[in-house]
Amino acid sequence: MRIFLDDVYDRRISVLSYVDNQRKEVSLSEIGKATKLSKKTVSMIIKQFEQELDVSKEQFEVYYTNQTMQGVYANNLDIVSISNKHLKHSILYKMIKHLFLMNRIDAITFCDIEFISPATFSRHRRRLKKILSRCELSLTRTNEIEGDELRIRNFFFLFFSNALNSWAFDTDSYVEINDYLSSNIKEWDKIDSIKKGKLCLLLYICNVRFGHKKYIEKSILSKLSEQFQEDFYTKLLFDYFHLHKKRTEQQSWDETSSVLFLMYKERLSHEEAFEIEEYPKYFNETNFQFTKYSNLLTNKIMATFFQGVTNSSIYWEIRKEIDMMHLLFETSFVDPRMFYYIYDEKSFYYADTAEQKIQLSIKKLMHELIEETEYGLFFESIKKSINQETLIDYVYLVVYTLLTKFLQMDFPKVKILIRNSKIFVEPIIRQKINLIFSDKVEFVENKSASPDIIVTDVQLKKSEPEAKVIFISSFSNSFDFSLLLEEIEEKILMLYYERTLVVKNEWVTST
Repeated sequence: MRIFLDDVYDRRISVLSYVDNQRKEVSLSEIGKATKLSKKTVSMIIKQFEQELDVSKEQFEVYYTNQTMQGVYANNLDIVSISNKHLKHSILYKMIKHLFLMNRIDAITFCDIEFISPATFSRHRRRLKKILSRCELSLTRTNEIEGDELRIRNFFFLFFSNALNSWAFDTDSYVEINDYLSSNIKEWDKIDSIKKGKLCLLLYICNVRFGHKKYIEKSILSKLSEQFQEDFYTKLLFDYFHLHKKRTEQQSWDETSSVLFLMYKERLSHEEAFEIEEYPKYFNETNFQFTKYSNLLTNKIMATFFQGVTNSSIYWEIRKEIDMMHLLFETSFVDPRMFYYIYDEKSFYYADTAEQKIQLSIKKLMHELIEETEYGLFFESIKKSINQETLIDYVYLVVYTLLTKFLQMDFPKVKILIRNSKIFVEPIIRQKINLIFSDKVEFVENKSASPDIIVTDVQLKKSEPEAKVIFISSFSNSFDFSLLLEEIEEKILMLYYERTLVVKNEWVTST
């Protein structure tokens, strides 16, 4: 959402984000150097946050010497919520909300309402046009959003779902939608508030766009929805549009198909859209030409990450994800990274050793697919809305998610040897370590087992050169024991970063 912030608010969040990421007191000079702002500007911004933030001193504190600000400390602040409060004051946010609710922006009226000059409006209009062009959307001369309707709805959904922490539209609409869903979904009270809010927002966007006579065109998605009339969410949504909103049968199917698509794309439903056995009947080349490219990519993923797996259900689980991705690219893709607040890209996109290996494998297989197979033709057809870097990043997230489902991460346990001259100390230390680290550690009986850590109260002869020796005189010595815990944690993390992927045994079977 950073690209939608006014510059003044972006500078403020940039300062706060930097301070929060340091987890220690930082000086005004350090902040200024990192954010490229003057000390005077930094001081002014910190003072504003000091007055505005309603948090404890453990989360945010400003330090003074003789009433002169010296530094500031922040830890675990809700940067997104703070940013969203600033966003609501930004002109681009107000323009997009006005565009959504009113269907178009009357420049003169908007300038009067927001007390801005025509020049300021024009400057922000140019910014908005650039953003929309990245989504294959445009702004007409009369300031109306133009493009494929499903893509427009996806843009509004991504924008408002990331911009809002609470409902920002008329309350009656929310009550009406929430009442319908709560009275028809038995588990509504158990659904988390984020998903509830997104479901209500999806229906609200459909209602607003329909009210502006912006309809979803009949498509293969509508036909597929009609074939799944008994599916719970299909029936729920069709009844909402047809019976509750009194729309025609065809309009109701078209609206239902758009909501279902965005629901499944956003993982807002735990229900499977298709059973594995039925899936190929609907997602095939007759209905969707891209499925032949999905097959190419799925086979490549299987060969790269699932060697030796003969379980056909894994193939179809991957295919479903890849088909959804390709369908999204062809119909309504909007890069979700546009809606992030990223002030420290290095930390945000950090990948450990195991994740880097996955990324490199994805880059290699995608390069081979695009350069050496028919998949290159498909990529050419979607290049307007997605570049190769974005495609690789999306495939990485899809594959990584699937790997967490079907593979397990293996990394060796930390080997610990305990040798203590006092009779009762060793078993007590062993039990205390085991309570905290459980299956992440392994106790060995001698140095020939190559321990990573040796816990003792006396100097041992010829210690293993690779082993870290921790001297603990008593199990009740909190300082010594804390030092031991830190060492074990550090070793676990080191091994974790070098973890490897292993296929779960239950998937190496045919079905």
